Amino acid sequence: MSDHFEQLLAAYRSGELSPERIRLEADVNPPAPDDILNLDHISSIAWQQLAAEGRAAVAQGQVAAVILAGGMATRFDFDAPKGLFPILPPMSFLEIKVRSLCSEGIPLLIMTSFHTHEAIETFLNQHDWFGFRDQISLFQQFRLPRIRPDGEIRSVNGETDYATAGHGDFVEALQESGLLADFLARGGKYLLFSNIDNLGASFEPVLLGLHLQQQAEMSIEVAAKAPGDKGGAPARVNDRLQLVEEFLFPADFDQNQIQVFNTATYIFSAEALQGEHALPWYVVKKQVDGEPVLQFEHLAGDLSRSLRISCVQVPRETRFLPVKQIEDVETLQPLLRKKYARLLRD
Repeated sequence: MSDHFEQLLAAYRSGELSPERIRLEADVNPPAPDDILNLDHISSIAWQQLAAEGRAAVAQGQVAAVILAGGMATRFDFDAPKGLFPILPPMSFLEIKVRSLCSEGIPLLIMTSFHTHEAIETFLNQHDWFGFRDQISLFQQFRLPRIRPDGEIRSVNGETDYATAGHGDFVEALQESGLLADFLARGGKYLLFSNIDNLGASFEPVLLGLHLQQQAEMSIEVAAKAPGDKGGAPARVNDRLQLVEEFLFPADFDQNQIQVFNTATYIFSAEALQGEHALPWYVVKKQVDGEPVLQFEHLAGDLSRSLRISCVQVPRETRFLPVKQIEDVETLQPLLRKKYARLLRD
């Protein structure tokens, strides 16, 4: 068992990772008025110029997409990786991501997990990688043992029970796979980052153009909050803009002051992902087979603590269409059919 896990386990047992102790003690304030660009406020002339810059970067082989595909469809009653669920029958999340991005000339770096890697690779082989074999690479994220609330390592049938370590490990996993170094060596510069279940996160050249214009190392898409929305949001921490997870805000901070939230769709400048990035770890509560369990995770959004960022407000009705549970499928299918009408016709 790794020394790293032992350190996390000791931190949990000592209370160091308890919810109250990890809250920010810094000076936290809502974003300043000019901290967030609004995609709807860009003039048509500027739009055309930014889109041309984004398309030029793709044409020059400078762009790839990191797709997170490590999850199982546990809320869908679907015994396979979530990416293989036929969201627009017969097309799966994965097929839509592959066809829509690769057809734009954007290679995919798909992060799988120990849960999903074999099934996804088999699925792609069965479909001849949808004709884009040379544009798709797979790499696996890491795993750590789950623990029980009493701090003991959980086992099932005498075997240690593992969970993925959160999408924050994509940087280290990408480095260890050699894919980051290879991408940079081939002239790659920009990585589009999204979850496989958010088909709203298609390639939008204007957003890439804005990333270039802002000279950002990390561009963050945010969307207007709707009633009941929860999650991280941009805030000024000691007067520096970054993403803050919902559970990290000071207890007396009114999160309703911030009218946007993080959609977990980013653009990274690949060079900025080199080297070590020490992200904080969190204890995440889950229910597994009716039993409460805990797992250690870190989050990609926390890269905003050290990288130079840009925040862009996007229309959620076209850019943020996550399918998190089976009830979302019927609601979002009409929007997805409209968004991908051309792909569905081909």
